[in-house]
Amino acid sequence: MKVPATKRWARLGPNDAKWLNHVPEAGVCVSAFIIARKGNSILLARPRAVDDWAEKEGFPTWRAKQLEKEKAWLLPATHLLMEEPPDRAAERIAHEWAAIKAKPQFMMFQSHTRPSIVGNQRQRARYWDLCFVGSVNLSAGCRLG
Repeated sequence: MKVPATKRWARLGPNDAKWLNHVPEAGVCVSAFIIARKGNSILLARPRAVDDWAEKEGFPTWRAKQLEKEKAWLLPATHLLMEEPPDRAAERIAHEWAAIKAKPQFMMFQSHTRPSIVGNQRQRARYWDLCFVGSVNLSAGCRLG
């Protein structure tokens, strides 16, 4: 019997019924984002499908190509590596992806579910986003864009 999402425990771990673990059908995404501010401006970027996208960003290259084609604007973000603390992931985003030397400070945590296509294109499932958001103020001498 399938248990409705509203009746499941949000504990992730061994797939063993005695531990009451229930992972959403489409999975769980644990990410870190940074909001880099300079005055009233916020740093956004357009993703590019580079060779090491999947390794560095943590999701498929086909998605990066799709975002690039859509000319999407995104906050600097990445999925957390296994056992990586969220503050370390935020630093990694700032340094490796946005070339920001300042250390982001924890700002907030956001959680939501979204639809995702799993397997057959006609079958829709939901996945759970867990997002740690850091903030960093850029110096007056730093140029955006």
